[in-house]
Order: sequence, then structure tokens, then C-alpha cells
Amino acid sequence: MVLTLLAKFFTSGYVPVRIMPDDEQNRFGRSFGEGYSYVALGFTFAIAILAFGAVGWVVDGWLGTRPLFALVGAGLGGFGGFMSIYYRVKKDTERRDG
Repeated sequence: MVLTLLAKFFTSGYVPVRIMPDDEQNRFGRSFGEGYSYVALGFTFAIAILAFGAVGWVVDGWLGTRPLFALVGAGLGGFGGFMSIYYRVKKDTERRDG
């Protein structure tokens, strides 16, 4: 939003106002921002699995139970990442619908 206001402020002297699209009409540009946020959610999902799996692998090293806690950690990370995506999509859907 701040970048949009700055862009409008600095380009209003060079570009006539009637040519610049309205915020509501600029859905194409806004869709790129939403797309990147969903890509970031995918990376968050993968990092959660790797991080929790790595913590489980370290715990397995301490306890000598090699695959057990690594698998449990990866499962917890996957569940947490999935729930993060679920609640984000649910929030975006509710905001869009009503």
C-alpha cells in the first residue's frame, strides 16, 4: 500500500491521472502479490518439515533411536505447515467473500 501511494505521488506529475488505473481496476498487479504470498507459504511448509525433522534427528542422536523422532518431527512439521496454509487460505477466502 505504501509503495502504491509513493508510486502515485511520484508519477502523478508525469502521467495524467486519467491514464493511471484505479486501485480496484488494478487486479492484475495485485494478483502477483497474492501469488507470491502463496509461494512463501509453500516454502514455509517445506521449511517446517525440514526444521522439525532435523530437531527429531538430533533427539534421535541423543537417545539412539535413529528414525523414530525424525519421522515424528517431520510429521509434526508437516501438520503445522498444513494448518498454517489452511488457516491462511480460510482467512483469505472469508475476506474475499464477505
